[in-house]
Amino acid sequence: MESAVCFYAVDLRNGGYLDVENNTMSSVNGVYLYGGTTVSSAGLLRVADCEFVGSTDFFDSPLLYLDGSLALQGGAQLRVEGNSVSTASVLVMTSAQHKIELSGDGTAVVLAHNRQVEDSYPFSDLAPPNMVVVPPARFVVGCNLQGDEELSYDGLFPDDVVVFRCGTCNDDAACYMPGTESVDRGSCSCSCKDGWHGASCLPFELFDTVMPPVAERAVDGDTSCVVNQTLKNLTPNMWKTHHCYMGVTFSGVGAVLTFFLDSMPLHFPINITFTRCTFSE
Repeated sequence: MESAVCFYAVDLRNGGYLDVENNTMSSVNGVYLYGGTTVSSAGLLRVADCEFVGSTDFFDSPLLYLDGSLALQGGAQLRVEGNSVSTASVLVMTSAQHKIELSGDGTAVVLAHNRQVEDSYPFSDLAPPNMVVVPPARFVVGCNLQGDEELSYDGLFPDDVVVFRCGTCNDDAACYMPGTESVDRGSCSCSCKDGWHGASCLPFELFDTVMPPVAERAVDGDTSCVVNQTLKNLTPNMWKTHHCYMGVTFSGVGAVLTFFLDSMPLHFPINITFTRCTFSE
């Protein structure tokens, strides 16, 4: 199925992260996770500040599609925040065979501050009987808009989901808690631990200008970025540690990026960066 970005058999651990941020996508699916996804030991999977236009030719056209079970444990998080979607859902996992399982202190799914332009699709389509949340892990949902109105969550999620409204402060939604020293609930701001970054205390620096990531034990010495190009066909080299795309337009099905993490040099840190990119059919 057509997707802007596809990841197969994701396994993030030991503070590893996968961040898709500030991109524009037009496809059947935005980010497609195929096969079982495991995030553990303070790992982070994040889709943030993206604009996604779905397809009217399919019933399920989401920003994030989970085509496999999702297991979060040991302080790991999935964060889907600050996105805008049109003719699409935000999060979908429809198969009754798949499960979402959360366990461990600091473990959370955060679905917050997203906007669905219209109500032609459900905001989220999950299978609640297949969701297992073991406290103190949390599934947090709040301040999502449908049009200009705050979304009603009636019937969308099971009863053990934590819901907050716009104008209130939720620690997990405001801050990435593994990197947070404290939360000021008056201003809803985060004080970060040493080595953590940004307003939410993320494990990576957010940058506004085009600059490649700092070289970090690259297996082949190549830490360059593809910058301001239009790509119609590409086959990424899986034996690279750094995959960086900034201001790139991915055009057509030949430009679909698929990452097979089990074929990558996981004995090194892996850096996959997309920022200000456009994904179109």
